[in-house]
Amino acid sequence: MKYIVFSDFDGTITEQDVIMSIMSIFATSEWKEIRDKIFSKEITISEGVSQLFSLIPSSKKDEIVKWCLENIKIRDGFKDFLYFLKERHIPFIVLSGGLDFYIYPILKPYLDLITKVYSNQADFSGKFIKVKFFYWCDSFCNDDCGMCKSSVIRKYREFYDKVIYIGDSITDIVPSKISDIIFARDYLARELSKEGIAYFEYETFYDIKERLKSIL
Repeated sequence: MKYIVFSDFDGTITEQDVIMSIMSIFATSEWKEIRDKIFSKEITISEGVSQLFSLIPSSKKDEIVKWCLENIKIRDGFKDFLYFLKERHIPFIVLSGGLDFYIYPILKPYLDLITKVYSNQADFSGKFIKVKFFYWCDSFCNDDCGMCKSSVIRKYREFYDKVIYIGDSITDIVPSKISDIIFARDYLARELSKEGIAYFEYETFYDIKERLKSIL
């Protein structure tokens, strides 16, 4: 069996939702209304992410990165889990609807163990942060994701027998549904339960590792 692991970043690899944490510190109060519209699906993910970051001046870039490095915590067991996969020659791919300018600094200690990171890109050329999208939805998705996780997964599916997905939030619902083994928590777990879709719960990457020991 050839396995591949895809993982969300915000609230999955990290303990906090990094985007929402950044907004709570650096954005104006409108961010909460935009967040609520994303979760109620009044606006698309790409619209929401763009609107959120447009609330923050580009001049805050270095301050945001510094704050993230000092305050964002990686979920327990992450490095151990990456070594576990490396020993079994299983690729680990990060799929994030967040922005590169803080994701890469946070993941820097682990990048040699990560196969690839897919994310949106930040543009600081204007007064406020602009989001650039490169991984749009394919013909099988019309959710206007901006960073379409399911589209990326489909590009890999023909090369692997089983897709393992790890997530926690609204952007992880669709990619979970096209995966073979799902690890879910928080919002994602609640939504999958409503739809009767099987998943394994986790709190740390040690939990995921122990479960996969009996599968791989």
